[in-house]
Amino acid sequence: MARRGLSGLKLSARLLLGDAALASAGVALCTAPAWLYAALPGMLGVAAGALALPLPFAGWAMLRLPFAARPPGAEDGIRLRPEDAPALFREIEQVRARLGAPALDAVYLNSEFNASIRQHRRLLGRTRNVLWLGQPLLEMLSAESCRAILAHECAHIAGSHGRYASRVYFARLQWQEAARQLERRKGLSTSPLRLFMNWHVPRFLAASLDFARECEYEADAQSARACGAAAAANALMAVSLQGRALREYWPAVYVQAADAQPPSPHARLAGETELALPRDEAEAQAWLHQALCRPTTGDDTHPSLSDRLAALHAADPLPATTSPQLQDTGPSRQDAAQTPAPQAAPTNASSLPWRRASPTAAEEWLADQRLPLAQALDESQRDAIGQTALELQNQRGEAVAGHHDLMRKQRLRALSADERATMAWYADTLTGDADSAAVLLEQNLREHPGHVPTLCQLAALQLHRARMDRTEAKRLEAAAETLWTQAANQPGPHRLPCLRQLTAAALRHGDLDQARAWRLEADQLERQTQAGDAAPRYQAHGLNESELRKLADTLDPLLRAATGVWLLRDTASDRLALLVLARDSALARAVGKLTGEQSYLRRDCEMLLARLLPRVRQPIEPVLMEAGDPLLSQCTQACLLRNAQA
Repeated sequence: MARRGLSGLKLSARLLLGDAALASAGVALCTAPAWLYAALPGMLGVAAGALALPLPFAGWAMLRLPFAARPPGAEDGIRLRPEDAPALFREIEQVRARLGAPALDAVYLNSEFNASIRQHRRLLGRTRNVLWLGQPLLEMLSAESCRAILAHECAHIAGSHGRYASRVYFARLQWQEAARQLERRKGLSTSPLRLFMNWHVPRFLAASLDFARECEYEADAQSARACGAAAAANALMAVSLQGRALREYWPAVYVQAADAQPPSPHARLAGETELALPRDEAEAQAWLHQALCRPTTGDDTHPSLSDRLAALHAADPLPATTSPQLQDTGPSRQDAAQTPAPQAAPTNASSLPWRRASPTAAEEWLADQRLPLAQALDESQRDAIGQTALELQNQRGEAVAGHHDLMRKQRLRALSADERATMAWYADTLTGDADSAAVLLEQNLREHPGHVPTLCQLAALQLHRARMDRTEAKRLEAAAETLWTQAANQPGPHRLPCLRQLTAAALRHGDLDQARAWRLEADQLERQTQAGDAAPRYQAHGLNESELRKLADTLDPLLRAATGVWLLRDTASDRLALLVLARDSALARAVGKLTGEQSYLRRDCEMLLARLLPRVRQPIEPVLMEAGDPLLSQCTQACLLRNAQA
């Protein structure tokens, strides 16, 4: 597929333009004093040469950019050798030969839930081909899915497409790193480079990202030809579902292990059989529906899941007929692990890869080296693992402190509806006392009917209890569905997760028409949110005149320094928000473009906010805006703060 048509020519032209422009402009600026002195007569040449003396510094910055901004290329992870995992290397060799890809120089095992391949040129024109395989990927997916992923990665280096794609990839990393370095180096000496970068980099990145997405489509097509379209589509869905399952799984592993000894997350994953989530196929389908709503954006290196599945002509995951696993509550994950899944066509919903594969690719390909490699991976990343565990332990410590604070308040006064819901969450999450949490939530609903956080928490708690008590499962699931329906009928950001839960609930008891209706409503709401067409982010602040006058008096220096200050309320958090439009001028914008420095007018507003907001009694979130900011459409005269003299 390599450089395809006009878009490929444009990308090649931008690759050449970037290097040529840097070289020519750098040389011109470096020699500017000399050629100005030679070109102009007498004292005029001397004066021009003297005035141009700072230009070589800018020219040198442009000439050294391609060398100073090389992206890091370290080959990290545990190097695998054929004697370590002969089955894995046989698979790699078979897939590579089937696609006509070059031989690999190295294979590494790392901690990512991903697989990647890199090809870069070495001395005398040789290329080095390196493959990285994530241990979590091999531990969660089947050999069939991982084989399709291997084919996808090998397709990236097959033919001239691989070398050209690698060149574009490294050029993109180089320009991104150059932009980051330039952001740290302020001043007039870098202004010519800054102006060029501001023009060239966004255009090159847009073209290169479009090319990267074309490469992904082509690699998917090659994977489908080598392993079958059903296997390629199944691998994409498995990566989406099991990736989310792992994101839910890791925090508990780090926190629980850190209580007694340093965590060994990869070794523990290798020893686990089932993960807690998703609970069943219905929940997995709701997860997949959400993932399918994500669109491809201009900043993505990979197309969205829905676009990739559509290119493979994969069927919609919502089944046309009820799958046995979706009837009633179905078997628990522990029971289901011992119940073989029915053999069905790959595009049927019953083949949805919602469970962790059994056997996994790691079991088949790494064999008796599976656990030793996981332990070695943990040991090689001991510092990073310890840091993650410490951060999660700190978060848990903050939650414990919050729980104790609420218990102290409860002894002094009655808790508000939000505080009582938070207390119930602490009871369930920190102490595992689900019964006490349910009592608190039910009491909260009696005193505050329709309180949304309470409705959602109690529904989730009832669903969890249904898994534990099979005799009461139907009653508890019906109660959870009723609570989610009540919450979904109220406006707010909570509606989307409630609609997803209702979709899963309808799938569990086989009501496919209702499941489609809930899914359609959830998908529409999700797409509206992504497109910015949902309900406005801010609403009226709700303060009275007296409170507004006190706030305006406190913020008077800011009101004088800014073009406008508006007070609104965030619909998601229900907290007050202060939207500030800093003063601006053409001179300040020009200086900012040349030097990269932040406008002094904006900096003044930031300093005033830092000094004045601690004096305000209400918690307020500051939002600094610039001219043309879309949020200005919500800034009306009714919410404009005015000082006493206005």
